[in-house]
Amino acid sequence: MRDHLVAVRELMVARQQGIRAVLGVKNLWHLGPSPAWPLILVVIDEAHTFLNETKGTDAESKRLDALVRETARLVEELIRKGRNVGIQVVLATQKATGDAIPTKIRDNCQVAVSFAQRTSEAATAVLGADITGAPDEHPRRLQDPAYVGVASMVAEGRPGFTLVRTPYVPDVVADRIARDTAHLVRDPLALLTGAGVRP
Repeated sequence: MRDHLVAVRELMVARQQGIRAVLGVKNLWHLGPSPAWPLILVVIDEAHTFLNETKGTDAESKRLDALVRETARLVEELIRKGRNVGIQVVLATQKATGDAIPTKIRDNCQVAVSFAQRTSEAATAVLGADITGAPDEHPRRLQDPAYVGVASMVAEGRPGFTLVRTPYVPDVVADRIARDTAHLVRDPLALLTGAGVRP
C-alpha cells in the first residue's frame, strides 16, 4: 500500500508542477478530467488496516508502526493536495472512529458517506455531530432491509444530509466491465511526460 501511495504522490507532484503549462489553469476542476489528464481515484478498502498503529514495543511492531505513520502521512497529503490536480482518495472502512482513521485525515475529506450504523457515536464519527439533528437521514434508521444500499451523505459546500442509494453490481458484471475497459488503461505519469512535463 505504501509503495502505491508513494507512486501516486510522485504523480501528484508532477501534476502540480505541470498543470499550468499543460492545462493553462491551476485547478483541474475548471476544465474537468480528460483522456490526457484523467481523474485518478485511489480507493483504500478496509483503510483502518493500513492506518492503525499497534504501539507495540518489540522491533516488528515498531517497524510496522513506522510504516503506518508513513502511509498515514501520504494519505493525508494526497487528500489535502491532490484534489485540484485530479487525484481523489476514497477511504472505506466499517469503523471511522479516530483510532481507526486518524482525525487529521478524516476531517480533511470533502465527502462523508455512511451506510447503516448501530450507534449514534459511529454515525457521528463519519458524518459529524449535526447528524443528530437529522433523524430522517440518520444512519441508525437505515438498519431495515428496505434500506440495503442506502447511505447518508454530507458534502462540503452543501447544507444538510442526503440519502443516496448505490446499486448492487454482481461480481460477474463487475468482471465483465473490467475486461471490456482494460484497454483504456494508461499510465498517467507517461501522459505527463508525453505533454512535455518532466517528473
